[in-house]
Order: sequence, then C-alpha cells, then structure tokens
Amino acid sequence: MFNGIQGANATFLNDLNNSEARISRDNQELSSGIRVNVASDDPNAVIPLLEDQNQIAQINQIATNLHQQQAILETADGALQNASSLLNQLISIATEGATATATAETRASLGQQVQQIQQQLVALADTSVNGQYVFGGDSPYTQPYTYNWSNPEGVVSGGAATNTTAITSLDGASIIAGQTAGQIFDAQLPGGTPDPGNVFQAVYQLGTALLANDQTGTQNALASLQAAAGHVTESTVMYGESEDWVQQQLSETSARSTTLTGEVGVLRDADVAAVATDLSQGEVSLQAALSAQGSLPTRSLFSYMG
Repeated sequence: MFNGIQGANATFLNDLNNSEARISRDNQELSSGIRVNVASDDPNAVIPLLEDQNQIAQINQIATNLHQQQAILETADGALQNASSLLNQLISIATEGATATATAETRASLGQQVQQIQQQLVALADTSVNGQYVFGGDSPYTQPYTYNWSNPEGVVSGGAATNTTAITSLDGASIIAGQTAGQIFDAQLPGGTPDPGNVFQAVYQLGTALLANDQTGTQNALASLQAAAGHVTESTVMYGESEDWVQQQLSETSARSTTLTGEVGVLRDADVAAVATDLSQGEVSLQAALSAQGSLPTRSLFSYMG
C-alpha cells in the first residue's frame, strides 16, 4: 500500500510539473507572440526558419543598395534636366548673337553670360550625393571637372573616363546605370578630338566667338549647341530608363520580402487563439489536479502498522 501511495504522489508531481510547464509555455507565447523561441519548441521548423531569415537579410541588403542607387540616379537626372535648361538658354543667346544686327558690345555681354553658364554646367558635372560625385564613374571621390576659361573647352578634367559600377537585382541581373561627366559633358571621338555633341566644347566655342565679335563663329556654335543639347537629352533618357529598372527591382524585392516574412510568421508566430484556449485548459487541469490531491486522506506509514 505504501508503494502505491508513493506511486500516486510521483504521478501527481509529474502531472503537476507538466501542467506548470504547459502554462508557462503558453504564457510566454502569448506575451511574445512567438511560438518557436528555441529549437526544442519545434525542431522541424528550425531549418526552414533559418533559410527564410537568411534570404530576408540578403533581400534587405539588395534593397538598401537599390535605394542608394535610386537616390544617385534621381540626383543625376535632376542635374541633367538643369543642364538641358541651361543649354536652351545658350541656344537663345547664340541665336541673338548670330544676327547681323548684334553689336560688338552686345556680343561681349552675351559672351560673359556664356562664361557664367559654363561655370554652372561644370558645377552640374560635379554634382555629388553623400560625398560621392554622381558622374564620377569609377572614381566617385575625384572631382570630375573644374572651370578654367583659359583652357581648351573652358574646363580642366580630373575625373575618370570609365564607369564599370553595376547595379544588381534580386535575380542576379545587373546594369551599368550611370555615365561619367566626360561621357555626358565632354564626349570625345576615338582619336581624342571633341565629339559633335561635346557640351563644354560647344559652350566654349560660343563664348569665344561672341567675345571675339565673330558672327560666323557664333552661327557655327549654334549648330554645335543644338547637337550638344541632343546629346544631353539622350543621357537623360538613359537615366530615366535606369530609374524605371531600379524601381521595378525594388517592387520585386518588396514582394519577395513580404512573402518570406509571411512564411516566417507561419513557422514561428504563435496562434494566439489556440494558445489562449490551451492555457485556459491547462489552468483548469492544474486546479482539478490540486483539488483531487487535496481531497485524498492524509496517512503515514504508521497508519498501516498494527
């Protein structure tokens, strides 16, 4: 009989411990909202959880990189639009200076305006974001150009001639989204002579012709400026396409991240309603067990001795 009592007490204590552990686990899940806090909570969920969380971290890094590139592209696009506006002003100046009625004094004044606009174009070529020149290409920390009217084209080049930096998408695709200041404002032919769309050369050509009171030179510069304006427009279109591509990649990374986050939630998060029900049942079971144990007669070993 004594052994029977010992067995009953052991069973009671075991059931009590299990009930208390059940209640503690349910309370923890309800307070944290998380079902899998440690591997032992659900060993089968651990590997899928780690894989999903690793993918989410990679996606978040790609999204961060894309956002940074998006800011650079938007800034560059704005700079190019300003450059186009300045070129339109220069075309108007050239048109005025090319007329036969323009005086030497008028052309000299217009030439000074051209020099000022050249300085603004150089500043646009040197546009920066977070300390990096957006048209710096492979040398983003080197100032691409400085203004110096005494030099050919009215500028001094200091930046890189290449841009090999790629923007990578979620699926591994990549594009070279930007151009260097040289490619946009100082385009050169293979032999090293200015391209017909060379912005700095066209502006310098106009300025020197006006300052020299050269009507024919001003007329020639007008044609060069129109070609330069077309060249900048082509670059603007390219940047717009790159912005669209980056925005599309950001949408895809967001959708993929949302999907994976949902999968993580299914594996990890607590079913609040189910846990609350289980907690209530566990508390009822605990109270019933305590009541049942308390109703048993208290007997010692001496009760069974004659």
